[in-house]
Amino acid sequence: MTRPRRARISTEALLNAARRAAERLTQLSRDPEVRREAANVARAVTRLLNAIRRAGRERPPE
Repeated sequence: MTRPRRARISTEALLNAARRAAERLTQLSRDPEVRREAANVARAVTRLLNAIRRAGRERPPE
């Protein structure tokens, strides 16, 4: 019997999903602290995504 293959999700897709979930929490939560922290997470993930994209473009010479 063969093992089922694990789904492969790119880092960028995973971080985008996390950012969207945090953004949705900022809109749906009734608790102001949850909204504030979710907004902080969304901003942090956006900065992380941008850093990853920049790092991919700026490869050092070999």
